[in-house]
Amino acid sequence: MRRTLIAVMTSCLLAVTACTGGGSSTPTAASEADVVAWMDKVCGTVDGTVKTMADEPPIDMSDPSKLKSGLSDWLGSKVSAVDKSIADLRDLENGPHPKSKELATAAQDGMWQIKTVLADTKSKLDSSTDPTEVVTAFTEMVAKAGELEKAGADVQKKFDETGLAEAARKASNCQSLQAAPPTP
Repeated sequence: MRRTLIAVMTSCLLAVTACTGGGSSTPTAASEADVVAWMDKVCGTVDGTVKTMADEPPIDMSDPSKLKSGLSDWLGSKVSAVDKSIADLRDLENGPHPKSKELATAAQDGMWQIKTVLADTKSKLDSSTDPTEVVTAFTEMVAKAGELEKAGADVQKKFDETGLAEAARKASNCQSLQAAPPTP
């Protein structure tokens, strides 16, 4: 299994896409500093999830019950982290930029896609009766990485449409996300 698989999937979806990109416009309804501070919070929320996803699952192939319970617990903690991010992003919908809600909602949608993949995998894993089904559940999760990359592109498109790229380039949490992509 590849190291930090979930972190890579998460980063493909939000971290790199949410904090890089093209178009920009200067907000008129709020000060630039307010918008940058808000973007810093958005990227901080994403960064917290990326960091949570970066650890490796416990893999003990010598004991099938430990393998199953360890992976289930690991996935459960990831689902909880994504839930927290979704709630935090919801709290950021009323930001200082006129399109704050659009971007926060797009990021939430991306997080929901991650949560769905993780929760579905956990459900399959929890209902598995042998180690082969455990491996199959994880293999299916890996196969869905392409779907998450497409979702990341959708978030990027929304990000560019909102005109918040310049604010993201100035926000320190966005810069740290961009500077430190996870190791596959």
